[in-house]
Amino acid sequence: MKFSVRKQIRFHHCDPAGIVFYPQFFYLLHEMQEDFLAHIGFPEHRLIEQGIGVPIVDLKTEFLGMCRNGDPITIELSLWNLGNSSLGMDYEIHGEPRAATAASPATTLRLKARAVVVYSQVPGGKPLRIPDDLRQAFIPYLEN
Repeated sequence: MKFSVRKQIRFHHCDPAGIVFYPQFFYLLHEMQEDFLAHIGFPEHRLIEQGIGVPIVDLKTEFLGMCRNGDPITIELSLWNLGNSSLGMDYEIHGEPRAATAASPATTLRLKARAVVVYSQVPGGKPLRIPDDLRQAFIPYLEN
């Protein structure tokens, strides 16, 4: 199963050319991680209050098309791995269909990313075992 959120590209996401400045995509991905954790009942701010973090330790990204100021987007998240202390997350950002151009193919897919996060102690970063209740909340989103 995928978790998805609709958002709109805002002025602050964009460079002077009016397209999303690539580091802003990473903010959007982290917001999605926070939205997902809240959706499954484990808001990130509550985890942090308990001395727990879920930092990204590996992130691979493919930029496949442009997003512009005002564009509606859908961000999807699914899980590809559930380890002892790590979690694999796949992200996709989709925009509205557009005609193909030399710079952007005719697809809704704008970005694909694959991340690994580690359930860990904050501060210090010591990896911790993902507790059973959180593990059970992740399972419906695990795809093979």
